[in-house]
Amino acid sequence: MKRFKTICLVHHSLLEEACGLAQQLTTRYATEREWWLATDETLNDDLSTRRLQNTDLIITLGGDGTILRAMHVATPFDIPVLGVNMGRVGFMSEIDADHALDGIAWYLEGNGYIDERTMLKAELIDTDQMPLHALNDVTVHRGGDLRVVEVATVVDGIELSTYRGDGVLVSTATGSTGYALQLGAPVIDPASSVYLLKPIAAHMSQFGGVVLEPSSVLQLNLITSSSAQLTVDGFISRDIHQGDRVRIAHGERRAKFLRREPRNTFWKGLSHRLGMRIGAMERRSTSWEYKT
Repeated sequence: MKRFKTICLVHHSLLEEACGLAQQLTTRYATEREWWLATDETLNDDLSTRRLQNTDLIITLGGDGTILRAMHVATPFDIPVLGVNMGRVGFMSEIDADHALDGIAWYLEGNGYIDERTMLKAELIDTDQMPLHALNDVTVHRGGDLRVVEVATVVDGIELSTYRGDGVLVSTATGSTGYALQLGAPVIDPASSVYLLKPIAAHMSQFGGVVLEPSSVLQLNLITSSSAQLTVDGFISRDIHQGDRVRIAHGERRAKFLRREPRNTFWKGLSHRLGMRIGAMERRSTSWEYKT
């Protein structure tokens, strides 16, 4: 992998420590590299879009929300993202902020590998609106009204179920540690291409959701007059109305993370981040042993 020379550093706009770390990184690694700074709020302006065309790497300083915003602007230009965790959990991040100042040098020299993740594409059928791309999830959910919404789900042309409640969530494997996890959905290996349909606070429903194969096409039909929204990755929203239909399938875009550790360390990190006990096993050297 080539050395990264033009780097966009995206820091959380409300974290003073993120701004401070950004200044430290650009000062220490200024030699032979061109840095430019953005916040999670300025990434979509015209100047940033022009600069992204010649950018080799995006480094984020913040939490998973900052990574999501960066990935949305990175994927059209095929730019990898390296996440520095300054949040509370950081499922998608690669390195903790405490180790970033020294540890980031290894990545800048072109080391590591690209961890590709599948993304979903959501389209409002029979409209001229541009499709939306999701790394984590797509939700159709109630708007400001405190009324349930009804969403009919159709998989590959076959009606599956109609949910009454707060809405439905469609999650990628990457997103299974996000909102889906709060809904009680299973954690899916992020290397998987399957995706998940899960109701949100469903009323009188015994049908808890399904896992769909990568080639499946899902359609969500809004059949209620209550106000509703289509939301992607928690920060992109569109109003939708009775009769609107949303088509969701795998998209052509791929999210690219710059990684160092093997892919199987995801499970070790998951246990740590969720505070799960490993139980009677602990790691000694390179093997697992049971305590007696």
